Amino acid sequence: MLLELRIKDLAIIDDLSISFDPGFTVFTGETGAGKSIIIGAIDLILGDRASGEHIRSGRDEARVEALFDVSNLDGLAGTLEGAGVPASDTLLVKRIISRSGRNKIFINGSLSTLATLGEVGRRLIDVCGQSEHQSLTRPEEHIEMLDAFGSLEGLRAEMAAVFRRWAEARKELDALVAEMKKAAEDRELLEFQSKEIGDAALRAGEDEELKARRERLRNSERIFEAVSGAERVLYSDEGSVLDRLGSVLRQLKDAAGFDAGLEETVERLESAFFEIEDATGFLRDYAGSMEGEPGMLEEVESRLDTISRLMRKYGNTIEEILATKDSIDRRLRKIEDYEHGLSELRERVDCTLEDALKIARSLSMRRREKAAELKAGIEDELRELGMKGTVFEVCVDTETNDDGTLRFGEKGADRVRFLISTNAGEELKPLSRIASGGELSRIMLAMKGLISAGRVPTLVFDEVDTGIGSAMAQVVGRKLREAAATGQVLCITHLPQIAAFADAHYHVAKEQSKEGRTVTRVTRLSDSERLVHIARMLGGGEPTEVTLKHARELLEGTGRLTV
Repeated sequence: MLLELRIKDLAIIDDLSISFDPGFTVFTGETGAGKSIIIGAIDLILGDRASGEHIRSGRDEARVEALFDVSNLDGLAGTLEGAGVPASDTLLVKRIISRSGRNKIFINGSLSTLATLGEVGRRLIDVCGQSEHQSLTRPEEHIEMLDAFGSLEGLRAEMAAVFRRWAEARKELDALVAEMKKAAEDRELLEFQSKEIGDAALRAGEDEELKARRERLRNSERIFEAVSGAERVLYSDEGSVLDRLGSVLRQLKDAAGFDAGLEETVERLESAFFEIEDATGFLRDYAGSMEGEPGMLEEVESRLDTISRLMRKYGNTIEEILATKDSIDRRLRKIEDYEHGLSELRERVDCTLEDALKIARSLSMRRREKAAELKAGIEDELRELGMKGTVFEVCVDTETNDDGTLRFGEKGADRVRFLISTNAGEELKPLSRIASGGELSRIMLAMKGLISAGRVPTLVFDEVDTGIGSAMAQVVGRKLREAAATGQVLCITHLPQIAAFADAHYHVAKEQSKEGRTVTRVTRLSDSERLVHIARMLGGGEPTEVTLKHARELLEGTGRLTV
């Protein structure tokens, strides 16, 4: 619900603030007084395009601010949060229009976009008349109105939920089929790669070991000469180290028999003798082993080449190559599991499709039932509103694919259109082709009378009194008050018979400011002021005793006179 509207430097409005209450509010005033500027300001709040031409002469920018109570508006919080706007029980919209073109939009203090404002605005206010915000002319809104009239929200929620489940299952199925197709193409390559790595029988660290072995084999002659030469000096040659050390030990052992102080030294030399003897044994065996290594260098080089080739294809290290094989093997196992997963997914798709089609058919049936009720109700309301002979049609077209199956979405499988013929004998046409804004407003008024819980909390009617007389104006006024019983209705009117039904009455007038400029002033009329004003509307001039009496009768008849 709209709580407050502030307009600054817009057209001939310099600074204007209007507070609103629930119920039925009217604006009256002479043509050109500024009533259309107020409607234009509301349009800007709803996301209309702005132009520097809207700015008051001599000013660099114009501002429009609107405060709403959105505590009972379902679904808006999600829209705001999705746009990065903080949600609360109140909503403040501010638009700044600059001559420089740097226009700005703020929603609850956060910078926003025109698209977001339009999405939010259509949930807050519906302007009926000359505004572009005419939900009746938008075919995509007709299904929403029919479903609201028929209280089909529960079925709609089921339809949306099962559609999402079906769409998700279809997406998974399509992805799996695509993956299977690619996997089938890749399977032969994957099997070759797994076998190539497996046949190599790699082990971690093997490449470093082979490089060390290759280095030894490349220098085997130098190593052999060093080892065999050391072995000869230490053991094999005549007068070797061991021979001479053995002779020394025997002499020292004899001497130690005479001097115990030599025993420790003898033991240390004896230990060294045995260490050298063991070392010479190792050197002898080592030299012998090297004699059996012809051709080993080629084998090592070949093995390193194999590892290098695998590294170029599968990883920079043996560990990475082995990890690649594990990944390939998992993919191969997954390919084997595809058929089982495909069967389960197809079953899920079929089950959710069956559920979706069942709900879509149920929705279609209920919509056709409610379409007939809505048609009859609207035509009855329009007859009361002076549009006798009007034919209103609610077309529910169930869409199908080329193969005859239902083409459904979150809202079901139907496309809903409102068609109308306002004169006997004329063909039915879309509401968007209706010439009269007043007729469109009365259709919306009739719609609101039938849909007790309005989808939009605030309705604005412009030119609702176009082409009707005083007797019918009272019917329109009563309908507007009934529509406001469950929300908020703002109406611009020139007819006192409609104004008399309002809970709040604002008078819009032009006057000169202290600077000598024309400005718009909006005044909320007290009961006594209202009586005089309606009398003036009835007589077209200063009130007389007759027009005052008539005005009093009007207000008393509507229960709006307390003085």
